[in-house]
Amino acid sequence: MNQTSRRAAIQVGITAILAVALLLFGIVWVKEYRLGQRKMYFTAHFEEVGNLAVGDPVSVRGVRKGAVSKVVLEDTGVRVEFEVDRDVKLHPDARLRVSNIGFMGEKFLALEPGEAPGAYDRSKPLPGRFQSGVPEVISGAGDLLTEATELSSRLNLMLDALDPATIERAAKNMERASSSLSKTLTANQDDLRAAVLDFRAAGRDLRSIASENKGEVTTSVKDFGVASRKLSTLADQLAVTATALDRVVARVDSSQGSLGKAIADPELYNEMREAVRNTNDLVKDIKKNPKRYLKIGLF
Repeated sequence: MNQTSRRAAIQVGITAILAVALLLFGIVWVKEYRLGQRKMYFTAHFEEVGNLAVGDPVSVRGVRKGAVSKVVLEDTGVRVEFEVDRDVKLHPDARLRVSNIGFMGEKFLALEPGEAPGAYDRSKPLPGRFQSGVPEVISGAGDLLTEATELSSRLNLMLDALDPATIERAAKNMERASSSLSKTLTANQDDLRAAVLDFRAAGRDLRSIASENKGEVTTSVKDFGVASRKLSTLADQLAVTATALDRVVARVDSSQGSLGKAIADPELYNEMREAVRNTNDLVKDIKKNPKRYLKIGLF
């Protein structure tokens, strides 16, 4: 190989090396890699992310500190994996939300590190929420406009179905009713004013009576409370007495005790009647012949 060919090969090699270096520099610049900068990886769970994509930035208090690395749709929502610089300190009350950049609604993750003492457990997913942007608002306005258009169409159909004569009669009736009401109020204006004044005077009199008899009303309320408590005590005592009577009647019905046995035994009942009859005969005989039973001697 001659000297010219060797020089050309060296130039081609240097050019290739410079091209590779420029390519690597471009990749680093586009991805915003930092030499020697280590990353921390977190997982977040959202109900909705609004077209958040891999590579969207992660901002901490307005400063870009990472990027979204994965977005996975799950049955219960969306799992988002992202990375942040290791110098970011997350506390247990850290929060995350999907926010919007600019009018077109480009998405990014807004990370709030929190202030609670301690460090966030990276094994647990961060709770995330979705913040509606301009596109979502415009979409909602479009739905509202569609519903308003449908309502207007239905109102037009209803008005077309109504008879113009009926509407005219209803308007005239309302006009006559309004005119009659106005005339009635005008004719009875004095009576209405007098009624209002009487009602106001009655209110003042009632307030005055209540103020003058405040002590008597308070005493009556207290007496009523005492009487209510006494009545409650009496009711309790009557309940106890009724319970005792129930027990006595139950024992009598079951032939327990002397009284129950006497009532339940017919033979003893007949003997008692016979004794009472004999006693009555004896009393009658004593009254009729007292000398037979009383003897008086003189010494």
